[in-house]
Amino acid sequence: MNKKKKVILGMIIGVCSAFFMIYVGMCVWFSHRLFPGTYINGIDCSNRTPEEVVAELTGDIPEYSLTLTERDGSEDVLEGDDIGFTYDYPEVYQINKRQIMLLWFVGIFTRDEYQVEESGSYNEDKLVQSMNHLNCMTRDDIQEPENARIDDTDNGPVIIQETEGNAIDTEKLRSALDKAISAEAATLNLDEADCYKTPEITLESPELKASAEKIEKLSNMTITYDFRYETEAVGPEVIRTLLVKSGDDNYELSRDRVAAFVAGLAERHNTVWRSRDFYSTTRGWITVEGGTYGWEIDTEAETERLMADLEAGVDVTREPAFIMDPYPGEKSGNDIGDTYVEIDFGAQHMWFYKNGSLVTDTDVTTGTMSTGHGTPSGVFYIETRMRNTKLKGENYDTEVSYWMQVYQEIGIHDATWRSAFGGDYYMTDGSHGCINTPYSIVQTIFDNIEVGTPVVMYY
Repeated sequence: MNKKKKVILGMIIGVCSAFFMIYVGMCVWFSHRLFPGTYINGIDCSNRTPEEVVAELTGDIPEYSLTLTERDGSEDVLEGDDIGFTYDYPEVYQINKRQIMLLWFVGIFTRDEYQVEESGSYNEDKLVQSMNHLNCMTRDDIQEPENARIDDTDNGPVIIQETEGNAIDTEKLRSALDKAISAEAATLNLDEADCYKTPEITLESPELKASAEKIEKLSNMTITYDFRYETEAVGPEVIRTLLVKSGDDNYELSRDRVAAFVAGLAERHNTVWRSRDFYSTTRGWITVEGGTYGWEIDTEAETERLMADLEAGVDVTREPAFIMDPYPGEKSGNDIGDTYVEIDFGAQHMWFYKNGSLVTDTDVTTGTMSTGHGTPSGVFYIETRMRNTKLKGENYDTEVSYWMQVYQEIGIHDATWRSAFGGDYYMTDGSHGCINTPYSIVQTIFDNIEVGTPVVMYY
């Protein structure tokens, strides 16, 4: 080979070697740089390292912060710097890794465009530190949740609603923060994210629900007693006192307490055997003690009726169950009314008023005082009325034409064997306790009186 050819061959080899060295060098160069013609998020990233590209991409992103809203509306801010928060674009590094470095030159003739999303990361230890210093964790008015319950009080069981409080559940908050920060959320509502501690027992819990519903039902009803001249309402405040605890938060109506209430009702409203103020014909206002006439509640029957009404849970207005009901259903506090018989033992005189008008009056002879047969005083009533009956006793057996029983064996009747009435016969020569009355007068009374009519007798 001549010298000229050798020179040309050497030059060719030299040029090729140079190109090869340049090519290899460029391959090494682009092993950690992006190819020419590479555009990421609209930025020309040719010949740039992933770190340089990431620095430019993150340079325009505002500092991260997370605003937390508490249950009461107050806010707290978790700053990104406090938790070591940084932005990154891991996809940029992946683009670099996916490049085939032997083909670096292809980018000179092409344009590759990519859209990538940023990704945030934070320091978990710093997050825990910052979380523990949040206002929701350190405020002075932190209140733990309280379970629903039923409290026993002097006024009966009282339902206490559960309270949520504002105490944070640390584990729930940590989990919610992880999710929010990982999603680069700007806000976090702690209530909506279920970050608070919750009561273990609510009014909907099985162990409370049945009793609470029963108490609530009874607390919304009223039993109204109609005594004609007045009413008495038995409302929630009273009804709750009739409940007793029969187990863990289980309440039932107590028959004993209902019976005690009915006994108190009778004590307040019964007038049988009670003293009364009475306006007498000749003496004006007097007080008459005792007697079988008046209101008398049947406590046994009323206890059963009240138990049934309460179990039904429905408002009721009614009269109580009576053993004795004033004649004729008087509608005033004066249960004697304006139809009655009045007997003044001291005057030995009797009056019969009907609907406020005097029907008749007469002298009478009552029980003998000297022998202990004095007629009892009090407000009684006509229990029975009979014609032509026989009165029998220890020392007597007498036929009478008109008989009106007042109390036990004592009554108003004719006494044809007497020629005179009134005066002081009753002191030594009176009856065995009955009210001896002239025939014509007792006939008039009998024809105009009804069973149940009050008979007021006094000394």
